[in-house]
Amino acid sequence: IAVGSDKGSPGATTLATVLALAWPGDRLLCELDPRGADLPFRLMHANGQHMPAHPSIATLAVASRPGGAAPQLTQFAHPTVLDVPVIRGEVSTRASSKVAPHLPAVAQHAAAWPGTVIADVGSLQPGNPALVAAKAAAVVLLVMRATTEGLGHLRARVEELAEYVGDPRRERTSVGVELVADSRDEGAASHRTRALLESIGSPVPVVGVFRHDPAAAAALWSGPLSKKL
Repeated sequence: IAVGSDKGSPGATTLATVLALAWPGDRLLCELDPRGADLPFRLMHANGQHMPAHPSIATLAVASRPGGAAPQLTQFAHPTVLDVPVIRGEVSTRASSKVAPHLPAVAQHAAAWPGTVIADVGSLQPGNPALVAAKAAAVVLLVMRATTEGLGHLRARVEELAEYVGDPRRERTSVGVELVADSRDEGAASHRTRALLESIGSPVPVVGVFRHDPAAAAALWSGPLSKKL
């Protein structure tokens, strides 16, 4: 599952983390955003300390180079206080740029893993090298707000994205829109977005609304949820 945003930072990393937290069965959360990782600053290691710098997506990229044995993804994941295994991204854009040439191989290994890899790919715009993970994904979630600007960008973005990740073997598009909205605006935001998609004849559905809730997000990042229940 590839999770990304159209423009800005509407909560794609938070959504990817919540999906990984709720997902049944084996799963990994993988940071591929070339603009730099967020999870090393937000999510603590299971030992209560900050995530170590290694392993990371860079060490997975090195292990994914042609000629070697297929890497075991779980060996590159850090246990966290949320009990969500995380393959952390690189903090700097310079380090991320060195990973970019190896992302096609990383995407192939992620698609072949028997569990579910939830990949935070950052911006779902042309030029992002992490889009190869979206192309390999079974589901691509475009996270956005139903503002005037958001809907304006959506018109072009869904067409570009659906064309890029399109696979004639699939009966329907792998792309879905996930809205971020305040509780009082959830219904209206969903209606506005569906109306726009229908007006351009797009097969891309609105798959859900992710509530904008800063207090809940702060609780998510502050430690084990079991202590708050």
